[in-house]
Parts: sequence; C-alpha cells; structure tokens
Amino acid sequence: MVNSACSEPRGEFSHPQKEIGTMRPDETKRDLTMTSITPKQPIPQAGGHQGRVLVDSNDPQRIIKKTKRNELRFYRCLVNQLEHPLLPSDANVWSGWRAQFLGPWNHKTLQEDEVFITLENLTFRRSSLKTGQGELEQLFNHPNVIDIKLGQKLHDDQATQAKSQRMSRVALETTTAEFGMRLTGAQLWDNHQCEYLGIPKSFGKTIDRTGTDLQNKFNTFFPISDSRPRHEAGAQEVLDGLTYSAGGIPSKLLKQIVDRSIIPKIIRIRNYLSSFNWRIYGASLLVVFEADLSTLEGILHESSHSDQPDQIMQDIASVKVIDFAHVQLADSPDHGLLKGLQSTLNLFHRLSLQLGSI
Repeated sequence: MVNSACSEPRGEFSHPQKEIGTMRPDETKRDLTMTSITPKQPIPQAGGHQGRVLVDSNDPQRIIKKTKRNELRFYRCLVNQLEHPLLPSDANVWSGWRAQFLGPWNHKTLQEDEVFITLENLTFRRSSLKTGQGELEQLFNHPNVIDIKLGQKLHDDQATQAKSQRMSRVALETTTAEFGMRLTGAQLWDNHQCEYLGIPKSFGKTIDRTGTDLQNKFNTFFPISDSRPRHEAGAQEVLDGLTYSAGGIPSKLLKQIVDRSIIPKIIRIRNYLSSFNWRIYGASLLVVFEADLSTLEGILHESSHSDQPDQIMQDIASVKVIDFAHVQLADSPDHGLLKGLQSTLNLFHRLSLQLGSI
C-alpha cells in the first residue's frame, strides 16, 4: 500500500490541474499571452505543449490553447467533412478519437496567425458513468501523460524551405520515417517521491532511428514497482527490457491498464481514422492514465463491486489524437499516420507480453 500522504482524496480541489491557471481581471481588456498566467501547480503536460496550454480558471474541465488559426479552422470546418463524408446518420459518427472542441477563446494574440481555442481537459476526467443515482464523474487524481508524435512526415506543403529541410532531417534521423511515430515526452507520477518526473521532448531523438532500442526506451514510460530487482527510492533499473522504479505501478495492474483500456482505444482510433481521406502533420497521440496507487486500488475495489466492471476498467485511461494545426483534405487515407498508430500498438502489445512474463 502506498503512503496515503501521496494520494489526495478525489474531492473538488484534489486535482493539481484544478489550480493551474489564474487570470487577472484586467487581462480580459488587453492582449492575453501565456506569460500572463501564473501557474500554482504544473498541469502534467508532455511533448511540445509547455507554455501553450493552461487550464481555464473558471472551469477546470477546459483548457485554453494557443495555436495556429488553422487548428480553429479544423475544428470549425474540416472535422465535420471528415467525420460526415457522405452525410451518414449520427450513429456512424464517433468523436471520441479527439479532444472535444468547446469554441474559440475571444482574446487577441500578438501574432495574426495565432488564436486561442478552448478544448476539454484530457487530464481532468477519466469518464462519466451513468448510475441509478444519475451521472457519476470519474476524475483523474495523478495521471501519467505520454505524448507520441504521429506520422512519417512532419511538415505540410505550406512550410518554408528551411523548415521543410529541418523537419525532413528530424524525420530521417529519428524513428519518425521508419515507424511513423516518435516518443515526444512524458510526465510520470512517482508514488514514492509524491511528485511528477518529466521525460523531455529530446528523449525521443536519442532513440536509434532503426528502432533497435525503441521497445526498451518505450518501456521507460511505464516503470513498474515490482520488488525485483532491488532498487532505492527514486532510482530506476532496467532488467529484461522493463524499467523498475519504487514509484511505479505493479506489473499486474499496469498490464490490466494496457490490455483493457489503452490497447482497445488505439485499435478503435486506428480503425476509425483508416477511412479519413486527409493528410495530417505534427499530430500526437496523447495517452493519459491514472498512476496514483491509492486511487488505482480504489478503482479496482469499485470495479469488483460494480454492475459495470468492464466499463470502469476500460475508462481507466484516455487515448486521443491531438494537435490539428496542419490538416489537409486528400483523396486517400494518411498511411504515415496509420503506420504510426500501428507501430504504437505493436509497442503496447510487446509491453503487455513482457509484463505477463514476470
């Protein structure tokens, strides 16, 4: 049992995400920039989103994102054309593959091609279950957040020559070109230290582009707390390709999260997006799952006494595609994106096999 001092109750103000962004009253009357936000506790952000995302201080279920104007166009126009290509019935449309768009944030930016948009906060709520007493919100306590860059090409046709050359070089020198994905960073909750440990964006660029160490490096995003081998608090050890850490998650529990929640969600996203005729550049797969041991134990207990045990375990993680500033309609699916999703799925399948062999 983890030290209870590490785990806050899931009350209204128990989430670090709920105390992120505070906006001074006069900021509604002038230019709003990300530097005008004073974070009280860091929202667990991974990849290249630091400094561009904040939590709406009036509603912690929403984030405010500074982005290119093209992403606003995607949410207002292109996504409907992709999800309703032949105007099918709403029963055939599934928007759960992406963060929900909640509208523009009407504040000026310093650059004409940038805007603020509001989206659902993917690190706030795991699920919303319907019970006999109404709707029960399942909130994240201390989620792990993992960002995986998708696609084999990182720039669109509008990129400058210098940017095209730079992005092409990055793709060729990393796992992007070969596997259609690159590990972009993570924020991992340490149950022993009671704090977040960050894996920087640069980490993915240290992986051999041929993938010889990709699985082992991928597994460092999923440390396990099993007692073998011996390890001290905060230290990590690697054995048989798995990363051991006192602050991690027990292997049997992690395997349940991977098998029953993460893998099924990636499969559904891959299958759904295989019908999209588009090109998308710079998108990521954001994987969010509860990592607080006391909370996880409560979820397992709740699952064992619920009439919806499968649903509770399925919703222990959130998996979404994010970042749509570079999207174009096309006459065929984006095979680079699909390759990245399949490569990511393969990594999770192999991780599951390794966890099951302990």
